[in-house]
Amino acid sequence: MDVITKFISKSTVLIRAYVYNEDGELTDPTNTDYPISVHINDSNGVKKAGYISVVASASFTAGLTVTGTTSGATGYVISKPDGTTLELQRVTGVWESGETIEDTSTGTSTTTSVLEDAAMTKHGAETGVYDYFYNTIADSAEGWWPGQVTTLDGSGVEIKTSTQPFSFEVKKGL
Repeated sequence: MDVITKFISKSTVLIRAYVYNEDGELTDPTNTDYPISVHINDSNGVKKAGYISVVASASFTAGLTVTGTTSGATGYVISKPDGTTLELQRVTGVWESGETIEDTSTGTSTTTSVLEDAAMTKHGAETGVYDYFYNTIADSAEGWWPGQVTTLDGSGVEIKTSTQPFSFEVKKGL
C-alpha cells in the first residue's frame, strides 16, 4: 500500500491510499466487513478524526459541534452516514462510552462506543484507490501530524492486515 498526502486548499488535506495485490496491481480489499480506515493524530498525539456510535437516531446536523456532557470532549460533525453513527473531525478530549452527547442546536443522544478510526471512500470507479479529506482549522496544533491507513484482506485465519504510516505538516499563517 502507498499513501500520499497533500493540501488541496489552505485548510483541507487529501489522504489517498493505493492498495496493491501481491502482483503489484491496484486492487480492492476482499474483506468488505472492515473498511479501509484512517487514523490521524495532531502534533500533540491527540486523535483528531473518526466515528462515534450513538444509541438513538437523533437529528445531529453536519457542520455543528457535539459535546460529551461527562468528558467534555468535542467534535465537529462531518456527516451522519447512518442512523446511529456520526463522523467527526477536529476532535478534542477523549469520549466516554455511555455518556450523553449534545450538539449546539438539534441533537441529543447517548454514545455506545468511543471514537473509532474513520473510513476512507473509494476514489470514483478506480480500483484500489481510496480517499479521506481532513479539514484543519485556524487553531489546529502546528507541527507534523502522524497517522496510518489500515486495510484487512481475506477472512478467518487467512486474514491479512496492511498498515501504512503517513504524516502532513500544519503551519500557521499560510
